[in-house]
Amino acid sequence: MELLFTAMTIVLVAAGYLLIRRFRGLAAQCRKPMAQWLLHFAAANPGEQREMAQALVQQSLKLAANMGVQVRATDLLGAANEPAALIDSWRIQLPDVMPATSLSTSPARTLGALMVIRQVEPRRFRQLMGLPATS
Repeated sequence: MELLFTAMTIVLVAAGYLLIRRFRGLAAQCRKPMAQWLLHFAAANPGEQREMAQALVQQSLKLAANMGVQVRATDLLGAANEPAALIDSWRIQLPDVMPATSLSTSPARTLGALMVIRQVEPRRFRQLMGLPATS
């Protein structure tokens, strides 16, 4: 009986740890609104910025794939292979590309996926945003 209780306790603690890790990890941060994510990114040290940028790029690529746009991280990042530089370029472009309300309400990974799509398939981006196609 003691062995069963101990085993159940270990399983519950492990499950709790995994749940907390899932909701507090880097991937979970990508579900925060973009404005909040960018504030956290700007306040982080360079090492944390790199980890945060890698997580956002990976989450954005997965979501872009779900939207029908397949792209590899190496193609997106180019020769520099620096995700933090890509995020900095997105930060500059976002106010011109996205409505202001979406920055404070939309998850960072959603806007990241749209930025990925904008970079690799501009026509698809315009379609997703409901903008007229340009020739």
